[in-house]
Amino acid sequence: MAVDIEGGIIKDGWLARLALMPEVRDAAQAGVGLIALWPLDTAQKLSNDAKYAEDLQVLVCRAVSEVITGEEIPMADAEFVYEGAMSIPGRPQAMVDALIDVNDAYEQMEDYSRNGDTSLVMAGAGDLNVGWDEETVKAVAAALEEIEQAAGASAVSSDDGQGEGSDADDDSTPHGPDVESVAQRLAVVLAAIDGLLGLVEGGAGASNAADVEAAARNATPIMLYINELCERLAIPRMYLTSQQFRDLVAKYVEASGDGDGKDTLDVVVEFVSPLAKAEWEKHHNDVVYDPVAAAKAEKEKEEKIKKAKLAEKFKDIPEDKNKPPVEL
Repeated sequence: MAVDIEGGIIKDGWLARLALMPEVRDAAQAGVGLIALWPLDTAQKLSNDAKYAEDLQVLVCRAVSEVITGEEIPMADAEFVYEGAMSIPGRPQAMVDALIDVNDAYEQMEDYSRNGDTSLVMAGAGDLNVGWDEETVKAVAAALEEIEQAAGASAVSSDDGQGEGSDADDDSTPHGPDVESVAQRLAVVLAAIDGLLGLVEGGAGASNAADVEAAARNATPIMLYINELCERLAIPRMYLTSQQFRDLVAKYVEASGDGDGKDTLDVVVEFVSPLAKAEWEKHHNDVVYDPVAAAKAEKEKEEKIKKAKLAEKFKDIPEDKNKPPVEL
């Protein structure tokens, strides 16, 4: 377990071990492929990435709001609030208020990725009204400072290239980032998730769904913070749906309370790494998407299907050798 704040939440040797785990390196490979696209070289890619960033904020804020309210929130409502709505006809105001609070928290934390000011993360957590007690607040504040130190050390030791959207000084090489450096940075994020969950979920060994749901609500600031930490480390952001986050918390509290020695850090790595990989692959595909080329490919696919259907339809009709060939 990683809940000993006095001894630190990131133990000696943890990050090196994490960076060598297959799941982490697999995700890191996807991260390298995405980061290598930068600097974006066409207006289409820049537009695609801007849309991805906007969509990601809507998705993340919707997911956090769903964990807080326990309700499924329509995507259109999340987009409406992102665009500035303060109320939505026919929708409970409590749901709208949750979306507003989460968007405020998202924007409150944004500058952390640029300046490393952990007080911004704490302010964002306050916007979510999670109701941490004084001891938890102090523990999380201390943990965030420790994570910031680890992030700084990781950035220095892995000084090889900028992540997408990073405002860091230009430290790129002709070859760009490699799997090792991205794996080391992802390891910091995974260790941070593990340590912070141990401090805030408050439901170790929770035995029922209500306890797990409460633990997930207590942990919602982590859903926003990890994206800013990724940006801070110059690696791409990630995304967990509300259900994925609940499942992560459920697995975490089970591992922390079952007494069989299963390391919660391994639970986090095994659960989050594939999700990071999937999101980074999606981000890559979104950035390189070319609507003209996609339309052309779709048309060619449809023509191929039509030809195959015609060929199948007329396969049993005897061929008239006296007729010129017909192009299908």
